[in-house]
This record gives sequence, structure tokens and C-alpha cells, in this order.
Amino acid sequence: MAHWHDPNPLQRFIGNDTANVKVIASEQSADGSVSALLQGDKFEKKIRTQMPDGSPAAARLYPILPPTTRVYAEFLSACTACGKCIDVCPEHILKTAEKEYEVYGIHDARGKVTVSFELGFCRQNCHRCADVCPTGAIPLLELAEKRAVRMGWAQFNSRTCITQTDHVPCDACARHCPQKAIILVEKEGQKIPRINNRLCTGCGACEFYCPARPKAIYIEGI
Repeated sequence: MAHWHDPNPLQRFIGNDTANVKVIASEQSADGSVSALLQGDKFEKKIRTQMPDGSPAAARLYPILPPTTRVYAEFLSACTACGKCIDVCPEHILKTAEKEYEVYGIHDARGKVTVSFELGFCRQNCHRCADVCPTGAIPLLELAEKRAVRMGWAQFNSRTCITQTDHVPCDACARHCPQKAIILVEKEGQKIPRINNRLCTGCGACEFYCPARPKAIYIEGI
């Protein structure tokens, strides 16, 4: 992958609206053309979630794996869809997958496990799902190690944030982030979040506590 010293070729590729675009991988050819794997609000998200009342919650490009799992292919191979982890999760963030894993071209993963944050978030001091997993699909780690395993990346969409749509102050995401990965910066007279992805582990606390519908801050799968 190319190392970008001059951002202009990539900027020409994705345009000027780069605030909510994350470049996963990019490569510049000898002729100056650029190809990139991107995620962000301007790209179609096929994984959509709903609040218990039926209102839209969040939309993502990629599914979120259970805590401590790192590679989706290894997890899906080991997961037997027994549902034990879903039954014991005190935050109710684990659920059976429907079409989420089809974004990877995998069409036989229905009934296996994915994560959603409508009802809670992943607590730093909990590994009950790993305790009961009979196959090791969710590895049992020491809590200190578990806290360092990234579940996803927090993403922010200012167009749905209530500080911008309703012009009211809100600091819910920053206040509840256990990693202190969110700070507030000024925009149009209100404070909006800025995310430090070096600190963010994708626990989902920011998404869970966000009052916007759909969520202004949400976790994108890896």
C-alpha cells in the first residue's frame, strides 16, 4: 500500500466531503490513479438496526464480532450457534445474525452471533460470553487483555447529532466513554464529539447512550 505524502490524489478520488469517510486501504498506480476501500456516510450501509420501538438506530457497513474475537472467518468457523453467550450476556448486546455476514460473501452464518448496541454496551469487567462458549469461538481472556481488544471503531455523523439538528447541548457520548476516547469540540455554537480511534475499543457505550435517532455516533465493525 502506498504511503501518502501528497493527499491530493486521494482527495480527488473521494471529493471534498471527507469528514465522515474512513480510508481502510488505498493504493496509487503509476499513472496517478487511486483506488481505495472506503467506509463512511456517503457509502451504502447494508446492516441496519432498530430500537425496541421500531425507530432506526444505526446502520453499518460491517458486522461487529463478539468481544475478544479478532478474525471473522475463525470466529464463524468455531461458532456452533448454540446461543449460550446470548443467554448470559447481561447487557443483551449479543444476538443471532441474519444477513450481517453476507457482506463478507458468507451466506451460511444465519443463527451465529453478532453484536448490536440498542439495549446496552460491552462492559469492561465482564466476560460471561467467553465463560460459557463451549468451543472457544469467543476466547476467554484476562479482563485487562479483554479491554484492549478492539470490537470496532466509533464513527460520528454530525447531520443527526441533536446539537446540530435541535441546537441543544449534549455530551452523552463523551461522558459515558470508559476509554476517554471522545472529546468535545466547537461547531456552530455547540460542542460535538471528536473521536480518538487510538483509544476507542468499540465497546458501544457512546452508541448506546446517544439520544439521536438514528444514532449520531455508532460503532462500525472491523
